[in-house]
Amino acid sequence: MATTTNFSFDLPSIGGDANAWGTKLNSNWTSLDTILNGGGADINIDGITADALTLTAVVSLDISGSITEEVYSAGASGTVDVSASNGTIQTIAMTGNVTITDSLSAGQFVTLQISSVGSDTVTWPTMKWVYGSAPTLHATNDNWVQLWKVGSQLYGSFVGFTA
Repeated sequence: MATTTNFSFDLPSIGGDANAWGTKLNSNWTSLDTILNGGGADINIDGITADALTLTAVVSLDISGSITEEVYSAGASGTVDVSASNGTIQTIAMTGNVTITDSLSAGQFVTLQISSVGSDTVTWPTMKWVYGSAPTLHATNDNWVQLWKVGSQLYGSFVGFTA
């Protein structure tokens, strides 16, 4: 019996599949349903790969419905690495001084919620700030900072604080 190269779908045998092709179609549709639901093998369409429906190398994507961003507790003191792979919203509930490093790649964007600053300090990586300088963080309220990278240049913007 012949099958397709990538997903092993059954192909009809000329003159040899009398009364059996309906069963093969049902099997093929069940396999395709599993693949499209994120099970089975990777899918590659025009150079865009989907593994369990995680898309890589996507330039644009239209979405109907909602998007839920990952919220990640990045740390509380010491060195805190900002990496988009941990989530696009990251929290730092300070219990001591924090030195931020970044593992962002070009085109990645992260929002930081920095709380409980008190008299502790944040040391920022080498970067360019909207309005020219690093923010003065509020000691008791939640501070919101956005970081993004264009090429190899890291940028930051202090959004403000919430009480």
